[in-house]
Amino acid sequence: MKKRNKLFGRLTAMLCAMGITASFFPLTVYATEQTCPSGLPFDDIGTRIETVANMQTDVAASLELVVFCGDETLYTGYFGEINRENHIPADENAVYEWGSISKTMIWVSVLQLWEQGRLDLDADIRTYLPDDFFQHLSYDDPITIRHLMNHQGGWCEITYSMGVYDENDIPTLEEALRATEPAQTYRPGEVAAYSNWGAALAAFVVERISGMDYCDYVHENILKPLGLEHTSVSASYRDNQWVWEQRQKLKSYKLNGLTGEYESLGSRISYITLYPAGSVTGTIEDLAKYAQAFVDEDAPLFQNKATQDMLFSGSIFYGETDIPSFSYGFGVTEYAVRTFGHNGATISGLSNMLFDRESKVGVVVLTNEPAGNELYERIPEWIFGKLTPDRYARGMNEPYKTDGYYLNSRSNVAGLFKFYTYLTAIPGENLEGISCIGNELYQVSNGEATVLMGGRAYSGGARGFQLGSAELMPEKLYILKLCLLITFFMLSVISVFIILIKLKMKRAGRWQHNTGMGMLTMGQIAKIVSTLSVFVLTTFAAREGDYGLPKTMGVSIGILQIICMILCALAMFTSFYVLIARKPAKLNKLRYIFNIAGNAVTVFAIAYFEMYRFWGC
Repeated sequence: MKKRNKLFGRLTAMLCAMGITASFFPLTVYATEQTCPSGLPFDDIGTRIETVANMQTDVAASLELVVFCGDETLYTGYFGEINRENHIPADENAVYEWGSISKTMIWVSVLQLWEQGRLDLDADIRTYLPDDFFQHLSYDDPITIRHLMNHQGGWCEITYSMGVYDENDIPTLEEALRATEPAQTYRPGEVAAYSNWGAALAAFVVERISGMDYCDYVHENILKPLGLEHTSVSASYRDNQWVWEQRQKLKSYKLNGLTGEYESLGSRISYITLYPAGSVTGTIEDLAKYAQAFVDEDAPLFQNKATQDMLFSGSIFYGETDIPSFSYGFGVTEYAVRTFGHNGATISGLSNMLFDRESKVGVVVLTNEPAGNELYERIPEWIFGKLTPDRYARGMNEPYKTDGYYLNSRSNVAGLFKFYTYLTAIPGENLEGISCIGNELYQVSNGEATVLMGGRAYSGGARGFQLGSAELMPEKLYILKLCLLITFFMLSVISVFIILIKLKMKRAGRWQHNTGMGMLTMGQIAKIVSTLSVFVLTTFAAREGDYGLPKTMGVSIGILQIICMILCALAMFTSFYVLIARKPAKLNKLRYIFNIAGNAVTVFAIAYFEMYRFWGC
């Protein structure tokens, strides 16, 4: 008995000794080093980022970022200056425009009202809006909040400006929506076409249901619960005086590729009238707190965790798979893991918010370079890793041949800028490395990165691709339409030379007047004016602070194009009449025939590309 007690005592002592010894080495022997989804150790995040930043003398005009895991901040970085002329550094007091990250606050607001039973995601939104609110709908089908969250309301890009330079010119949200209503070019629910207007419309619905100004609603139900004290929501920044004062210090810059020097773009303060879609402005720390709320198991922005889970359950999916490409207004990007979030772009800079709901790791980035920079582009992959080509393979990997041309659903497919859409078409041959990996799921690899796309079938048997909140839609007879547009421009150049030749011959006394020549000259002048007005359109559209075309300019040019159409039509019929009734000599006969053809092309081009349509777009 004594021997057994002695043996038991030795074993107990030995186990205790092992336990004590192990307690000295808990991290090195038993603990696993914490890493980002990419495999980058938490402790090395700063080293990786700062190494790249220090290798470049000007990595960015300024850039700020926060990497977090749950409610823990893993790394905060400030690089460069927000005002290079006055040497104001990027720091915790700097504010940046968050751009389209603002839209996520609309969708949070919508789901808050939904879980309170005050809003139906599948009800026709006309039940929440004033009577006869819409003026340019093409379909009688219901438009739901779910459609708006998925950018499937059917609207193309807006034509008219949603930006003003004078604070006193900022209209109410309802007035801004009515002034900029775009054409509805797709049947609701059928095509995803990212829409600032549709998002702002959802914010107006929030106003109508809550009885509160949207800005006030967000302050009370999003900013206040999260303690975001350095964030403004309104178009004018005036809902937070501190943010307004800090915003005056921020300037934007672009890197000159030839000189390698940064050029100042100024403060670039332009007030977005559809402000819920892109006006939120604040510090990087506030943006980080906002992003952290979405990986918090307590779901601080909702009454029920189930609502937050639904928000990230996916609402549009790739092909026939269960892989979400969009989720109730939040973007879904596949890296080594699935991330949710949203990016943003204004004329003053770029923003990004990404998080992995499984690991609870996330990153937010802000910069005052509207054109972007290398550090901004590379950070997400460092944190979340690369998407491997075979991750979602479904037992097949067949090369897929794309031919023809594709138009982006998020474009001006109606109205004054329709012609521009045809100048930005994507040749199918540019979609290199595309392959079908099963269930209408496709992947595109270029050797450096891999992205997913979903197959889409349209009426008439045409096939396109869906990428998040936009689609690549095939365009029939694209080359023929492009030739029509090119011929339209060439005819105006030819008309210039014809008029110059006429003037020269008249001065030399060699000009022979023929029947209808005055009307033909008017047609040639109309061609020149029509083309020049297109260039004026393009010039004004390039004024980024307007975020669109001034309405008075659009109406004026639309009316001018109608006049040009009429003059060209009259010149065409005049030539036709002379050919039939007067039977001119052979040389003049050819002149009239060419005139008929040239004017017919001009009239058809103006009509097809809707260069006259200043309403409903």
